[in-house]
This record gives sequence, C-alpha cells and structure tokens, in this order.
Amino acid sequence: MTEPSISNDVPKESPRTILFQFVLFPLGIVAIAVAIFFLFGRMASDEQTVPDYLNEVRSGGRRERWQAAYQLSQLINAGQAKKYPNLVEDVMRVHRDAKNDDPRIRQYLSMVLGNLGDRRATPLLVDALNDPAPETRIYAALALGRLHDRAAVPPLLQVFSKDERDVRKAAAYALGEIGDPAAVPLLVGALTDPIADVRYNAAIAVARFGDTRAIGVLREMLDRQRLDRVPGMRPDQKDATILAAIPAIVKIAPADARPILEKLAQSDPSLQVQSAAKEALK
Repeated sequence: MTEPSISNDVPKESPRTILFQFVLFPLGIVAIAVAIFFLFGRMASDEQTVPDYLNEVRSGGRRERWQAAYQLSQLINAGQAKKYPNLVEDVMRVHRDAKNDDPRIRQYLSMVLGNLGDRRATPLLVDALNDPAPETRIYAALALGRLHDRAAVPPLLQVFSKDERDVRKAAAYALGEIGDPAAVPLLVGALTDPIADVRYNAAIAVARFGDTRAIGVLREMLDRQRLDRVPGMRPDQKDATILAAIPAIVKIAPADARPILEKLAQSDPSLQVQSAAKEALK
C-alpha cells in the first residue's frame, strides 16, 4: 500500500500506519493522542484554556492552528469539557469553518467531538466521511463510533462497502461500537475479505453482536504462526491482534477458547499476551 506523503511537522507514523492498533482497541483514540503528545512534547503552555485553544484554531498561523486543535483534544481527554457548556457548538463551528484548511485541524477536532459524546455532532462527522483526505474520513468514522448514534450506521455501511482499506477498518470498528444489527450482514461478508486487517476488524465487530460466525477469523487472529504470514505486520501489531481477539472469542465461544488460551498462557512469546490469556481463563 502506498503511504501518504508526510510533511516534516507531522508524526512519523500517519493514521494509516497506526490504524491497525487504533481500531482494535476501544481506547485507541486516547492511546494515539498520548503517543503523539509525547512525540511532539508540549507545544503550548499548560496555562492555556479550552477557549484559548479554540481561538488559536480560528485565528492562528498554519502550524499553530492544527497544534492548537491537538492540544484541545488533550484537554478534552483530561476532562475539561464540563467547564464549558457551549463547547460542542463551538467545536462544531470551528470544525465546519476549517473544511478547506489543513486537514489535521478537522481530524483532531473530530477526536474532540467523539470524546465529547454529543450526538449533535453526528451530521457534521457524517459529512466528514466524504472528505477527500482518507485520514480525515478515518477520524470521522472513529468519532462516530464513540457517539454510538444509529443514525450514522447507513453512511458508515456505505463507507465500509466502497472506501479504501484503512477507512473500511475504521468503519468496521465504528459499526461494532454502535451495535446496530443492521450492520451484521455486511460485516459478516467482510469475514472473507482478502485483506487481513479488514477481516480482523470485521471479526471483532461481529463478535460484539454475539455472532458465532466470527469464530473462524478469531481463531486465525489467535494463531501467531498465521499472523507471521501476514505481509508487513509488525510484532507489536501481532500482539495487538491477539489481545483484541481474546475477549472476543471468550464472549462468543468460551469452550472453543479454552485450549487456545491455555496454549497462549503457557508458551506465547509475549508476556502481555500470556497475562491476558491467564486472566481470560479465570
């Protein structure tokens, strides 16, 4: 897969690179934000408030605006939203006004809207699913998953049917998070997708519905030898895949899961996987 071009002032790993872990874990948005935070360091004073960052997004320079959007996402993760009753409307307005600006602004603001959890943002994020930048569509899909709004299911299904692989992965995650049974047929069809990580994220989503048709793919995800044959998959991605599959298979097929978990607990090279398997066996 061809990676998008990356400028010198963005993270080395783009959303395309890190999405594999991103969509497999419900806390992926927080994890990625924290990773980027440490990569860049503090880009502004801790004394700045949510309105300060919003004003900077509106009127700052090109570099300052997307950095302010990122810092705003950090404050929201830190629980600052309750202090600002009109924050959702303000963020939506800035998100809308940034449509023709640096796409990172809308990406981070989509994170903010997802973390705020207000469904008034659903139409705006659905509109962002049509953005020319795949990364913006990824963030919009993931944010919609955080909102748990069934009104987002039809557009997410359309994205999942037609978009490129990384956006499809994000849509699969979001559909699983929302939990509307209308998504099951399409997700089940994706269990045979030739692209491994699309298949894997579909399996996690299907398992969330308690559907046992995900068992075969979940077994594949728990087989490290099979993961070794997936082109380009890093060791940490293999661990992430196994860790995501453990609770999924326990939920839908606990009897089938036991021998697999016992093997993982005894001999998997990852101590984290061993620990997760032991905990699941309890």
